[in-house]
Amino acid sequence: MGRFGRAWVAAAALAAVALLCVYVGLYGSVAGSWIAHAVELAASAFAWCAGRRRPAPTRRAVTFLALGLFAYFLADVSWWVQREMGSGLEVAPSDVLYLCSYAALALGVWRLAGSRTCSRDERLANWIDSAAVLGAGLTLAWALSLASSSSGADLPAGTRLVWSLYPALDALLVLVGVRLLTQGALGRWYAVCFTVGAGLWLLGDLGYLLGADASVMSLPLDTGWMLGAVLMALLSLSPVSPMAEVDATRAAVPRGLGRLALPLGSLVVPAGMEAVNDVSGAEDTPGLLLVTTVALTALVFARAALLVRGEAAARAGLVSQQRYSAALAAHSSDAVVVLSRDGRLLSDPAGLPALFQLDGTQDLEAGDLVRALGLSADEAHVMFRRALQAAGEVVDAELTCVRGGVSFWIGVRLADLTDNPDVGGIVVHVTDITDRKRAEEALAHQAFHDDLTGLANRALFADRVDQALRRGARGQGQPAVVFIDLDGFKGVNDTLGHPAGDSLLRQVAARLRSVVRADDTVARLGGDEFAVLVEQSGSGPDEAVATAERVLAALAAPVVLDGQSVTVSGSVGIAVGDADATSDTLLGDADIAMYAAKVAGRGRSVVFDSAMRDSAVAARELEQELQGALAADEFRLVYQPVVDLADGAVTGFEALLRWDSRALGAVSPDRFVPVAEASGLIEDIGAWVLREACAAAADWRAEHGRDVTMAVNVSAVQLTSPHLVEHITEALALSGLPASALVLEVTETALVADPDRASECLAALRALGLRLALDDFGTGYSSLAHLRQFTVDVLKIDRSFVATIGEDGVLPPIVRGMIDLGRTLGLEIVAEGVETEVQRRLLVDGRCDLAQGYLFARPLEPADASLLLLASTARTGA
Repeated sequence: MGRFGRAWVAAAALAAVALLCVYVGLYGSVAGSWIAHAVELAASAFAWCAGRRRPAPTRRAVTFLALGLFAYFLADVSWWVQREMGSGLEVAPSDVLYLCSYAALALGVWRLAGSRTCSRDERLANWIDSAAVLGAGLTLAWALSLASSSSGADLPAGTRLVWSLYPALDALLVLVGVRLLTQGALGRWYAVCFTVGAGLWLLGDLGYLLGADASVMSLPLDTGWMLGAVLMALLSLSPVSPMAEVDATRAAVPRGLGRLALPLGSLVVPAGMEAVNDVSGAEDTPGLLLVTTVALTALVFARAALLVRGEAAARAGLVSQQRYSAALAAHSSDAVVVLSRDGRLLSDPAGLPALFQLDGTQDLEAGDLVRALGLSADEAHVMFRRALQAAGEVVDAELTCVRGGVSFWIGVRLADLTDNPDVGGIVVHVTDITDRKRAEEALAHQAFHDDLTGLANRALFADRVDQALRRGARGQGQPAVVFIDLDGFKGVNDTLGHPAGDSLLRQVAARLRSVVRADDTVARLGGDEFAVLVEQSGSGPDEAVATAERVLAALAAPVVLDGQSVTVSGSVGIAVGDADATSDTLLGDADIAMYAAKVAGRGRSVVFDSAMRDSAVAARELEQELQGALAADEFRLVYQPVVDLADGAVTGFEALLRWDSRALGAVSPDRFVPVAEASGLIEDIGAWVLREACAAAADWRAEHGRDVTMAVNVSAVQLTSPHLVEHITEALALSGLPASALVLEVTETALVADPDRASECLAALRALGLRLALDDFGTGYSSLAHLRQFTVDVLKIDRSFVATIGEDGVLPPIVRGMIDLGRTLGLEIVAEGVETEVQRRLLVDGRCDLAQGYLFARPLEPADASLLLLASTARTGA
């Protein structure tokens, strides 16, 4: 009961007690009658107001309740007026109002009880029960009141019928109240109040009809009718809407033989009446008893038929549900069995064939199920004992089974419900979880392996390294990490596309697997970076170095992609673990060594040295600054003139790159160019150099009318780049410089790194009309075969050889030999690093064509180079 309900009940109780006291004191007077009428009016008004506050589903039902009480008030007033006026009518308008009040009250309470939410059979059963009680009540009222108190001739049949309806209708209201109590649809105390109120009306009407002594019974009868109205009004405060609680009310409705008590009990009424008549000597009414008995018997039969039909429907539903469950079990990956404590199968084995692959008709025990699943008997015994010891708590596990050489997984849940009378055994729920376990294994593999190559990923590799380091700490040899970064992978992606790049990575992965030992781990760390964990038996780097050599040899072989032969190399760093190493530090050291190998020229391996950390930090800082140097306009070009030794005229310039970093200051090319090559930034920087140098040469040719040339250095990384031809073509087109005026300088080292690729690139460049110069000749391989393989136009003698020309007035034989070789091959000869007049004179005597060096000019800013060109034109007239 809510707070609102309790407050109303308390207020109503206090008002009722006060009025009752006043009423008793004034009973028999006009004031006493008006107090009774006021209480009845207040009860109807109370129910009406309470109904306005109720939710919509029950508001109408309470409205009927209020109307019934109001009709009862009007009937009482009408009867009082009739009595005061001395009317002798036995049946008056007040009886119509009384009967209307009963109808309204019954309808309201019936709706509150939720009869409209019941099934059709339940509604029919309720009507049969009500009809049986009403019929028995009418018969009883007829016999006890009128048939015994009058001869039957004094009153008309209609009057007798109307008077007999009152106790019958009272009994009907009591029945409805009992129904409220049994359903529990409303608050129990409200239902009790209504039932008690209807009972007071029933007692009052029976007492009145039996002709009670008015001097003794009038006050109790009138008080009972008044209190009955008040108690029935309290039903309007019930807090629960039964229409919203359909399932709960249906569950609470009593079924079975208990529901037959009302119609069966009504059959006792005719026989009881006959027995009373025999004892009292009253006049028999066989016709009435016969009709009543037949009618009540028919109602009881109909009620029993409904009960039988309901039971048959319930049995059919149960059988259908059993068939449904059996069909599901036969095609399900789950199975539920009940076992006794000694292992006997207590449940129906019909649902077992799908999972257990057993004949469901045979007698089975727990051991048969274990063998059918291919489960270990020991594991099954352990699970069974755990379930017994858990005392009803659920025990679960995931177990591996082997049947017919095929492995699969099952999930098992056991609960000892032996003490449960509905189960009486140990419930075992078995589920085939093979698909889920395989999916989990696939997810675990994806979590620790690279999707593209199938190699271990960084997470798994780090875990393996940590394990190897722990073994090394126990004296089982120090592990080493071989870090591999592919050289040239970006060019493959850019020229052949990402599918070809993915294919290259897969082939590289296969080659790495083929050159490592079974105990070693190969991983792809991301992009074009790979690593090998070498499980060494000793503490030195020998085994790791041998692995690195095999890796480099495996990478050296060409790879066929989309019908094209592609060659890539690798920069390899090696780091050996020590007592303080972790997976992160060991991998970081190997990365530093790899970076050192890349800066040193690629295609080689370097063993980590602790001194590398400082240089690596500096290189990383340099690389970080390089990232934004081009966008920040920190690069500039200076130009060193190339002079004709015969007349001193300037014939061209060599563009030299300079970097003035805002953070690091002036950085020499020897420091930043290798870092730019290692990081791949050299391509963008080289493209900018080409554009600037070509533009400067074109401006000078237009300004001074001289056919000057412009030489630009091309690194090994640029030479293998698929974008070099595109960059050169773009620079020439933007500047308008003739292709013949551009000289590309390459070193022997860059040419021999990948001779086939270099030869293809040089052929493409010569097809554009460019001139090619072999820079720093004599410092590299100096092979005549290279000069024949790589067609060049200019041979540049390195400054280290020019520096050997001394003051003795003799041209060193090696320099003379280079000049003679170049002239024999028809090449233009340029001597670098000429700083003295003696060097110039001896080179002239040796028939060297061109020279550059401090003797003629240091590298010049663009404006100074233009002035030098202007002076040379004025001096030579050329």
